[in-house]
Amino acid sequence: LSNNNKFRPSLSSSSYKTSSSPLSFGLNSRDGFTRNWALNVSTPLTTPIFEESPLEEDNKQRFDPGAPPPFNLADIRAAIPKHCWVKNPWKSLSYVVRDVAIVFALAAGAAYLNNWIVWPLYWLAQGTMFWALFVLGHDCGHGSFSNDPKLNSVVGHLLHSSILVPYHGWRISHRTH
Repeated sequence: LSNNNKFRPSLSSSSYKTSSSPLSFGLNSRDGFTRNWALNVSTPLTTPIFEESPLEEDNKQRFDPGAPPPFNLADIRAAIPKHCWVKNPWKSLSYVVRDVAIVFALAAGAAYLNNWIVWPLYWLAQGTMFWALFVLGHDCGHGSFSNDPKLNSVVGHLLHSSILVPYHGWRISHRTH
């Protein structure tokens, strides 16, 4: 047999009940030879260790988690395109309408099907959509939903009340970050 067939049993008279591997054992065949079922796999005896010279180590910059980052908040804001900073209340409200419509559609679908297999799927999907409502209310709390503080307050209060989260207490305590 060739070396390409590493996973095929080899027929040899030299492996006749002399192998100590637990994977190779002798089974006498009709022709008197023993089949060696051992896998032809080898591992290195030692693992090479690559050490750096002291000169190479001095040239590398080491990461210091306590050091300030090499950029500031102004650099991050400058990297974001200007159109991303424009607040569009109609687009924001369209997300609210879309998410609320999905919430009601999921509830109607679960009530219509009313099957024990459907309810866990409904809980998972509805939980995801409630999280989407929370995120929209979160944006209202930070003032990123629209430029109008009254619209932010009303929409945030309605969204968070629908998922039983107190909006104004949350907004006041959360806005510190």
